[in-house]
Amino acid sequence: MNLGTKAKLLVLSGSHAVNSVYNRILTPLLPLIVTEFDLNYSQAGLIVSAYAAGNSLFQYPISFAADYTGRRRTVLVLSLVINALPVLFFKWTAAYSMLLFLVFVSGIGSSAYHPSAVAMVAEEIPGRRGFAMGIFKAGGDFGSVIAPALAGWLAVYFLSWRVAGQIFVLPGIIWGVLIWVVFRDTPVTRGPLRLEAKSTLRGLFKNRALLFMLVLSSCRVMIGRGTMAFIPLILAESYGYEATGIGWILTSYYLFGTGSSVILGKLSDHFKYTSFIVGMLVVTTLVLALMPFALVTWSFFTLLILLATNLGPSQGPILSVMSEMVDDRSRASSVGLLYSANEVAGTLSPFIGGLIAQSVGLHKSFLFYALISAVATGAGIAVYRIRERQTLVGG
Repeated sequence: MNLGTKAKLLVLSGSHAVNSVYNRILTPLLPLIVTEFDLNYSQAGLIVSAYAAGNSLFQYPISFAADYTGRRRTVLVLSLVINALPVLFFKWTAAYSMLLFLVFVSGIGSSAYHPSAVAMVAEEIPGRRGFAMGIFKAGGDFGSVIAPALAGWLAVYFLSWRVAGQIFVLPGIIWGVLIWVVFRDTPVTRGPLRLEAKSTLRGLFKNRALLFMLVLSSCRVMIGRGTMAFIPLILAESYGYEATGIGWILTSYYLFGTGSSVILGKLSDHFKYTSFIVGMLVVTTLVLALMPFALVTWSFFTLLILLATNLGPSQGPILSVMSEMVDDRSRASSVGLLYSANEVAGTLSPFIGGLIAQSVGLHKSFLFYALISAVATGAGIAVYRIRERQTLVGG
């Protein structure tokens, strides 16, 4: 990996950090928002769901457009800018419905990000993809690391979650300009749009391993979105933490995930990616199943660390497997399909989790996510078996 390739990987990983910022800044602020708007658990979960809904609607069409035109850089820049702009209007958000709308628009911006970014990483670093995707994932985690602590601190400093959110408009604009300068579009000539769209979609849906990966990855996102919606509320209600403390705890959570992403990403290049994924999901399932019994602080934080080092970092091996399943012509489209499924699942997860939490309590609601993790583990085993059969046939 030469210096230019490393620099491009760092720029793309940095853009992943910026994209993650907009997915995380409201998390430590949720207790403040819940208090101000007098929300119940399901309404709090709906804020997270609104972002996921915006993220899901246009994921596949935009990703196919990026493949069809070859203008992945342009799509990536627009994604960062549209993701950033809505937070500028938080200061004037007087109604809960307006907040949902702004979060939804920001989610639309995010919907264009991952397909083009992942395809560009795979294109720039064709070898050592496990390591490259691990670095890219760590970049996203870095945004998740700094955003909660910084947002929580800013909310306390300015005595306003709205002003704290506004400040985060800058990273998206700045990084959009950087991506525009460093990379170039590579326009391509393809066949008629309708025929290409049908051919690409048909090819993706004929790939059985890919379909199981959609199930696996969607379950992983359901767990991540749901748990991150309610962990701050547990910290506030059960353990008495305020916005700053919650922000630092979430920052520590993502910091553990960042380190694990790099280490496991590098290790996964020497083993079978799918077996790595299954192992991480097994640990995740056990952790979530034990969450309702973590009634003292030290046990809750121990499980939180185990969740951080397994759930989030599994994304790197997942993306590595995905990049191997399809060719470059449809790589962004396949990632777009993956993230579309992810975001549909992510949209439902916090709201459903909120309804369950209202019925059985926040801690016991984690059993729902343990069940989802068990389903993901089963899908991972199915992918492993399919790929093993394909290896035997190919050999």
